[in-house]
Amino acid sequence: MTPSSTTTAVVPPFRRGPVALLALLGQALLLAYTYAKLLFNPGQYLIVDHYDGIKSYFSVASFLRQPLGDGMLVRGHNYPFGEYMYYTDSTPLLVAPLHWLVQAIPALAPYGLYLYDLFILSSILISTGLLVLILRRLAVPAWLAILLAIALPWLGPQTYRLTVGHMSLAYTPAMLFLVWGLQRLYAAWRAGQSLTRHFAMLLVGTVLASWLHFYYLALMVGTLVFFVAVLLYESVRERRPWRPLVVGTAATMAGAVVLTWGLLQLLDPRAKERPVGSNGYDWIEWRFQFTSLFKGYVYNKVTFPLERTAYVPYESVSYLTGFVLFGALLVAVLWLFKRLPVEARLPEPTADATAGFVKYLLLASVPLAFIALGENIEIDNGAYVVHNYLNVFRWLHKITDRVTQFRALGRFIWPFWWAVVLGFSWYVARWRFIPMLRWALVALCALLVVDTVNATHFYQTDTQRPNLLWPEPGTPVQQLLGWADKDRYQAILPIPFYHVGTEWDSEPTNLNVDPDDPHCNTTYQLSMVSGLPLMSHKATRAITSQAEDLYSIFKPGGPNPALLERLDQRPILVFLDTAYYDGRNNYYRDMLRERPTMQAVYERAPVFIREQHLRRIKQQGSWSLYEWYPKGQPTAAPATAPLAQ
Repeated sequence: MTPSSTTTAVVPPFRRGPVALLALLGQALLLAYTYAKLLFNPGQYLIVDHYDGIKSYFSVASFLRQPLGDGMLVRGHNYPFGEYMYYTDSTPLLVAPLHWLVQAIPALAPYGLYLYDLFILSSILISTGLLVLILRRLAVPAWLAILLAIALPWLGPQTYRLTVGHMSLAYTPAMLFLVWGLQRLYAAWRAGQSLTRHFAMLLVGTVLASWLHFYYLALMVGTLVFFVAVLLYESVRERRPWRPLVVGTAATMAGAVVLTWGLLQLLDPRAKERPVGSNGYDWIEWRFQFTSLFKGYVYNKVTFPLERTAYVPYESVSYLTGFVLFGALLVAVLWLFKRLPVEARLPEPTADATAGFVKYLLLASVPLAFIALGENIEIDNGAYVVHNYLNVFRWLHKITDRVTQFRALGRFIWPFWWAVVLGFSWYVARWRFIPMLRWALVALCALLVVDTVNATHFYQTDTQRPNLLWPEPGTPVQQLLGWADKDRYQAILPIPFYHVGTEWDSEPTNLNVDPDDPHCNTTYQLSMVSGLPLMSHKATRAITSQAEDLYSIFKPGGPNPALLERLDQRPILVFLDTAYYDGRNNYYRDMLRERPTMQAVYERAPVFIREQHLRRIKQQGSWSLYEWYPKGQPTAAPATAPLAQ
C-alpha cells in the first residue's frame, strides 16, 4: 500500500477511554503543578487581583454573603440600587448554585471564591476531554491526540483572558463543545440520519454557555448558522434533503435566543431602563487585527520569523502557535520549491469525511473572522480605510443597534482560531505516513511542548495572587476599620468617586470614571472587611439615571431627592484618599483633564466635605474616614481637618 492510499484510507480510531484517561491524568498533574499555590491553599489566592478580574471577584464575594431572598441582585456596589449579577461578568450559571451551596453550608463561606476558581480552572481539564473526542473523530493518532489535548487548552486566546480577569470568557469548553457538536451533526448529515437530537444537544450547550457569558450566544449561534449554510449548499448540490437542516437551525436559534436574551428580560426588572446599543462597538482596540495571528504571546521563547512587532490589544490576541505557523511555513517552502510530497496533498472532501468536516468548519468560521475585523479596516495607521462589506454585523447594524451589544468584536476570531489549529492538527497527523515529513512532525511536537512549558510557567507566575478581598488581621485596611462600630452605617462612599458601565452619546454625557486599580482594590477591601456596600460601581450596561443620582451627591445643592428617598437615617462612611488631591497621585487629574463634566465632580470633593459638614473620625496616612448624614446630622459638626487642595 502506498503512503498516499494509507492517508486517505479509514484509520481505525484509538480507544477513547484509555486515551482520555491518560490525557486527563497528564493535564491534571500539569494543572496542579501550575496552580499549586491556589489549589492547595484554599481561600488564600485568586487567579488575578486587578482590573475586571477583581471586580468580578468582589461581585461574587459580596453576593455570596447575601441572603437567598435577594435573588440575583448584588447589593455590594451601586448602593442603594445594587446591580443584577447578569451585568457584572460573574458567570451567573455558576454563581447562582454556588450562592445556594454557601448559604446552605455556612462553613463553606470563606471558600466561595476558591470554589469559583476551581470551576474556572476545571475548564482546562474539560477542554482536554473534549479535545480527545474531537481529535478521535479527526483520525489523529493516540499519542498526538494526548499531546494536543494537553497543550492546546493552555495556548488558546481564551485562556489568555485569565491575565485580565475575564474568567467567564476564558471558559474554553464552550467553543470546543460547539466543535464536537458540529462534528456529530455533520456525521449524521453525511450518513442521512436524523438530526433532531444533535440540534437539541447544540441548543442545550449554547444556552448553558450563554449563561456563563452572553458573548457565547453570538459566537456559537453564528458558527452554527454558517456551518449549516455550507451543508445546505452541499445538500442542494448533491440532492440531499435540506429541510431538516433549515428547521433544526431555526429551532435552535429561536430556542437559544428565547432562553437567553428573552429570559433575561424577565429576570431583570430594570431591562427597559437599559440602553439598546452599546458604546465601544467597532473601536479599534476591541477589533481583531489580522497580524495578531503572527504575534507571539509574552511567554513565547521561540518566535516566528514573520512576527508583528507592534503592540496587540488583549481583545485581539490570537497567536496561531508555533506548531501551526512553523508547520505552515515548511509546507509553503516545500511547495514553492516543488518538494512537497504528493502524499501531503489534501484529499477531496467528498471522498474523505474528516477532510469534509475540516473544510466546512473552516468555511463556517471565516464569516466570523470578518465580523472580528470590524466594519472598517484601517491600513497604514488610518491613512486608508477598507469598508468591510463582508461583515454581517455591518448590515445588521443598519437594522438595529442591539447588535452593538457584542461590541468587543475581536472575540469573534475564536472559532476561526480553533478551526485553523484543529484543521492543521488533522493535516500534520497524516505526516506520520510520509517518510520525508516524519522528522518535521517530531520537530513540531517538540515546539508544542516548549510553548506549553513556557505558557504554564507564565500562568504560574503572572496569575495566582494573594486574596486581597480577605485581608489578614493587621493589614492597613483592618487597622483603619478595626475601631469602628460598622453596623451603625449604611454604606461606604469612596472619594475619589468612580462609576463605570453607563452608555453615552457625547463627552458631556459620559459619566464613566474608571478607578485607579489600587484605589478600587482598597474600596473593595473596605467593603469586605466592614460588610458595608459601596456607593461606587463597576459593571456593564449600567443605568444612566442611577449614575446621575449618585453623582448628584457632589452637586452644589446636594443629592437628588430621588436618591435621598432611597437612603435611610443612618450615616454613610466616607473614605477619602488625599493622595489623589495633594499631588502625590495625579491619576484622576490627568485622566479627566479633557473631561470638564467629570473633572468638576472630582474637584468638588473638598467642597462636598465642607458643605455637608462631614466629621472626620479616623486618619491613617493619606486615608481618612468621615461620617456623613445625608438626611441631616443629629448634631452639626464641621470636619476636624481640612482637605488638602
